[in-house]
Formats: sequence, C-alpha cells, structure tokens
Amino acid sequence: MKENHHNSGEEKNSNPDEPPDNNVRTKYETIEDGTEAFMQWMGSSDKKSLSSGNPIVLIKFINDVSTTLYDTTLSNNIEVKLTGGVPYCNYCKSDDCAHVGFTICLEQLDGHRHDGKEETTDDIVGS
Repeated sequence: MKENHHNSGEEKNSNPDEPPDNNVRTKYETIEDGTEAFMQWMGSSDKKSLSSGNPIVLIKFINDVSTTLYDTTLSNNIEVKLTGGVPYCNYCKSDDCAHVGFTICLEQLDGHRHDGKEETTDDIVGS
C-alpha cells in the first residue's frame, strides 16, 4: 500500500513536533493491495457501505466476464473486464492493479461457471 499525498493539494506536514495529518488516505495500487482490500471487505460487517472502512466495495459481478467495483479512495466506480480469463482494469489501464487483485479473489471465491449471470454482494456472500 502506498500513501496518497494528493488528496487536498496541501503539502504533508514534515515537522515532527506537530501532530500527524490524519487525513492522509491509503492508496491501493498493486495486486497484493487488492487481495488485502478483498480480505478487509470480506471481514466487514457492512459489505455494501461505500463510506465504511472498505477500500473497495463490490457493486456487480458477472463470473468470467466483468466486475464493477467502487473504490472509496478514488470515489469512483471501476470496471474490470475478463478476456480469455485475464482481468484488465479499464480505470487503471492495467492487468496488475488492486482492482484486478480484488477481482481475482472474487473469481476464486465464486469459481468458474461461465453462466453470464449477474451477481451482487448478497449473491456472493449471502449478507
């Protein structure tokens, strides 16, 4: 995980005598970060909350086709498409970002069915 210092446009406080800036948010970038975000989401008591401590929230999942996520750090919907079983994030223009990592975890949880059925959080985890 990396710290995102570009939230407010202000410089991070570098004076060690002053309290830390608690508004610095963590930016999830790597596949490993996506796995961590998935585990955090799975352990969350409110998997649908877009304002909770979940860095990434599942919006819609179509096994082996696409996943729509909400990235709370970016405040944006993210679409990850699968082509030939390979996930690709349309937001990051990458196949190795956190959104892809989260999607890989979903695919592993749900198995490969190729049925094209749209699923929501309730369908995946039965919340």
